[in-house]
Amino acid sequence: MPKITRRTAAMTLLTGGGGLALSRVSPAAALAKHASEERVRTQVCVIGGGSGGTGAALAATRAGAETWLLESESILGGTSTNAWVHTWEPTVGTDGLPRRVYEEMKKDPLGVTFADYDRGAPRQGGHGLPFEPRAFNFAAREMLDATGRCTTLLGTTFYKALVENDRIVAVEAWFAGKHLIIEADIFIDCTADGDVCADAGCEFGLGEDPKSLYHEPSAPEQAELWLNGLTLCYRITDTGTPQKRYLPQGISQGLCSKGTHIVKLPNGDLLLNAVNMLNGNALLEKQYSELMHEGQRRVLEHFYWLQNLHEEHSYVRRFGLKNYRNWCIAGIAPRIGVRETRRILGDYVLNENDCQAGVKNQKHDDIITITDHAVDLHGRKGRLYEVPNGAYGVPYRCLTPRGVQNLLIASRAASFSHIAASSCRLCRTMMTLGQAAGNAAAMAVADRLNTREVDVAELQKRLQSQGVAITTS
Repeated sequence: MPKITRRTAAMTLLTGGGGLALSRVSPAAALAKHASEERVRTQVCVIGGGSGGTGAALAATRAGAETWLLESESILGGTSTNAWVHTWEPTVGTDGLPRRVYEEMKKDPLGVTFADYDRGAPRQGGHGLPFEPRAFNFAAREMLDATGRCTTLLGTTFYKALVENDRIVAVEAWFAGKHLIIEADIFIDCTADGDVCADAGCEFGLGEDPKSLYHEPSAPEQAELWLNGLTLCYRITDTGTPQKRYLPQGISQGLCSKGTHIVKLPNGDLLLNAVNMLNGNALLEKQYSELMHEGQRRVLEHFYWLQNLHEEHSYVRRFGLKNYRNWCIAGIAPRIGVRETRRILGDYVLNENDCQAGVKNQKHDDIITITDHAVDLHGRKGRLYEVPNGAYGVPYRCLTPRGVQNLLIASRAASFSHIAASSCRLCRTMMTLGQAAGNAAAMAVADRLNTREVDVAELQKRLQSQGVAITTS
């Protein structure tokens, strides 16, 4: 995929096609002349309160940095809590902040399904760790507040990065009708789509990468603008009495693909993720409201199919049921689960060769976490395979966007190839990347450095002392 900046004509595709996830749109901006303005100063500003942002803010504040955390939704957790992908899949390298957060979630009697955190690793033979979104949000807020150094603003929309030369001097955001200008020494972009980096003029990739770019074994010779698939998750509950099966008029059977990931939640509800529900490119082709409605139609068709399954079907036998006749939909996620949009180009781009090499065969001296999740692409060009040589490492350079000196990125939009992103994007890995970014930001603040001048060897020592694995030994 050719390099793209927000200033190229290619950006017309992203903002003109109605793809809300990729466009920088703030309805509050229309009220600018009526809004009060507030300018604040902090040491570290984290934009985005998903898994990466939660990890970044916790790490930065625990390392002594005054931090502001901005999140557009009403709860922390990003895709895991707002798109209901609230099952941590098995993977190694997550014994840092994810373990600490899980221990806090366990204090809620119905916060997590399994008390044993170690069930969640390794990838081969491990089990998922389902939890309730409210438990994550409460645990994260309690931990952030306990540091005494974090100002958390929910319902806050990032609007603009103010750049001078090669530094961001401030970001603009909207909060309850107020125009905020937040100055900081270091900024960490933890938005799912790399919005801060893109607005600052950083280059990014979108869709497939041609084989000639990173020489990846599975990459196509000719790359397409093709994004990993989308899912609208939903949950069902057992009512104890037979329920009327319902398929609205105009929704045809077979509308939704049936390959489904199902997990049991702490209260006995089931969470369903129909993994190939929607084409990823729909983000670029449809208005989000239209896409959300289509997702809801497919949820209804999918559940109607589930209600008609017989006892011998694996989705029924797995939970010791006779059928799903007594079950009903308990809720549909308020957000679509998005697996891929922009990927910001950093000083190093993690690629499929890293995924296949394993950490023992990689030549990087700046690895700040490891992971062993499968390469996992969904949709018409999907593929799934386990990484062949065990866990691989993610270099610190994947967190340093090219061209800006006081900016880090820790989200699914970090510097990954299309293929590598499908493996590395898991929530706990993102939180651990955030942990690395937060520690690096605090070090940069303390020593008055830019993000590339941080002593990576010292950063690795800090992370290891906090439970983060950077090797498999």
